[in-house]
Amino acid sequence: MPLTSAERQDRFHAAFVGLAIGDALGFPLRGVPPASLARLPGLAEDFAPRPRGKFAKGQFSDDTQLLLAAAESVIREGRVEGRSAAAHLAWLWQEGIILQPPRSLAESLQRLAGGAPWMSAGASLGTLCPSVLSRALVVGLFESGNRARLPHDAGVLTVITHKDPVCAAAAAAFAQAAALGMEEEPLTPAAFCDELSLAAAVHDKGLAEELRHLPRLLTWDTTRALTQLRRVGVLPSELKGVDGLPAHVVPVLLTSLYAALKVPHDFREAVALVLRCGGEADVAAALTGALVGAHLGTRALPARLRKQVLYVDNLVDTADRLFRASQVRETLATALAHQRRR
Repeated sequence: MPLTSAERQDRFHAAFVGLAIGDALGFPLRGVPPASLARLPGLAEDFAPRPRGKFAKGQFSDDTQLLLAAAESVIREGRVEGRSAAAHLAWLWQEGIILQPPRSLAESLQRLAGGAPWMSAGASLGTLCPSVLSRALVVGLFESGNRARLPHDAGVLTVITHKDPVCAAAAAAFAQAAALGMEEEPLTPAAFCDELSLAAAVHDKGLAEELRHLPRLLTWDTTRALTQLRRVGVLPSELKGVDGLPAHVVPVLLTSLYAALKVPHDFREAVALVLRCGGEADVAAALTGALVGAHLGTRALPARLRKQVLYVDNLVDTADRLFRASQVRETLATALAHQRRR
């Protein structure tokens, strides 16, 4: 049985709120080494009691802000449109409200705000920042009814800030994962990763191959698997002095996918698995939260965390409006297909 309209709408809610919860759980822990995190119990039970600087408990970071900005563009345009999306992302910089963005993202947004064309403002090749991933959730949800344009549209949202095709491939894979999470009947890990690989291959064959191999790590010891994943696609020199997940799009994507596949029915356990990796675990926790939310719906999100994440009403409202925009898109696409068959 396909999902009802109400069930699909709930999955949109859960994906948005799940991403924000994972982000807010990880934001105060960003950069903390795994050895220190091992001494902290219940990482996914409650938001950290100590705020990060001036920020309150339940505050999410730039990753959720990028998601919301990209969603507003798609809602307004009824499609993924590069110039509009760039303007919405640049607004975060212009208003001075984006929270602790990584350097490459900040520089790209500054160029956009200064009038640089959206296709040329992004960071140069070789800059593989995981900040590109959260906004791809918009594409995955919006295109979940018809995934033909998903790799292209994920690439459009990515190139605005980062030009490397590996970033576009990772965003396409994450968008595909979110879209597949909306399916009533889950795929096997092998079939799931094959679909992600196809989406990534549009932009980068190397990441596509890594995604195809991901299911075999599910049979490994968890610590060994996570240790392996943090190295994938990363030069040894880039790991020097890095304790935990590096700020690299490939390990962050693969670790989040691994957690969602390893613990598909327990939001807390899946997110905690990622948080204990340390380093850039806040981004991976956000992605894991979104994937588990898209797969299980709102009932799977811990009630305390749902209530305490900041701006939850705005998150749900934006998810609602994106859902309605996707329905309009699907209705128009169906009508057009009927006309062509006549």
